[in-house]
Amino acid sequence: MEALFHMVFTLFKVSIQASVYATLLLGLVRLYGRRNPTHPLVLASRHARRFWWVSGFLVSVALVGFSCTYWGYHGFGDSACVPLGHGEAMEEMNGVTTYFKPVQQLSGYEDAGEVLTYQVRHDMLCAVLAPDSAYYTYNLDSKTSQLFADRADYESYARGHDLPRPDEFEGFKRHYRRYWGGWRFWLLA
Repeated sequence: MEALFHMVFTLFKVSIQASVYATLLLGLVRLYGRRNPTHPLVLASRHARRFWWVSGFLVSVALVGFSCTYWGYHGFGDSACVPLGHGEAMEEMNGVTTYFKPVQQLSGYEDAGEVLTYQVRHDMLCAVLAPDSAYYTYNLDSKTSQLFADRADYESYARGHDLPRPDEFEGFKRHYRRYWGGWRFWLLA
């Protein structure tokens, strides 16, 4: 049910965005037509209604297509996703469980692997894992990870490598709002 609601909302949002973008494009092309009246786009914009519909359709396809890419996918229905870089993403299911797929490759975390809080700096993911509040780092570029026995071990490692302190870690919802809010919310599907 959540996926159906999200799909309807996304299609509604894309139709509004495409209408606005098509209107802006038509205005820009007509403005450009004052300088270069023989340009093919200017000639096509003489049939304003057809130009608006075609450009709106193309923008809609582009917005939906982008929302299916790594950088445009923000989850669907009851899942949410934040890209971290280098093809990796932090994901959340049902608004409760945050997980990072490479954590599941660690011994003892095959089934659990829940991320409580995290931060990314210098292509390094630093996180606190459930259920034992273990500290974890993952290099997004080299795909290598390190697990720390306790907070003190992580803090000494973090000081030497210019990584965030544990009190700088934030939950998934804050990262999601920061990444997908603002211009991405208004301009992308």
